[in-house]
Amino acid sequence: METLKQNLVSMSDGAYEEFLNFLRTNQVEKNEIRITLAGYACSGPRFGLMVDSKKDEDLEITIKDLTFFIDEKLYEEFEGFQILSTEENMGQGMVLRPNKVVDSDCGTCSSCG
Repeated sequence: METLKQNLVSMSDGAYEEFLNFLRTNQVEKNEIRITLAGYACSGPRFGLMVDSKKDEDLEITIKDLTFFIDEKLYEEFEGFQILSTEENMGQGMVLRPNKVVDSDCGTCSSCG
């Protein structure tokens, strides 16, 4: 799918520079990144990033020289993502956040107490 949805991925110039620096520091030379659902915890969904190639069911967006892939179903569930720099995240490190927050069902896993 070649469709580009509004707000697929957004990031400031500061977040872009920090993310690119993170890739280079970790010797990642490929600029094609997949956003995935890594699972759920008591505080809600957890997302992951990995180097990958485009698949048929993916939406894609290129920000400067970084290309992000997101499965269309993941986009539909969370309405896109924001990558925030450490500064934008109040000094708590770089973070990937969904545009649509999904309530968690705290109390359904063994780590709640």
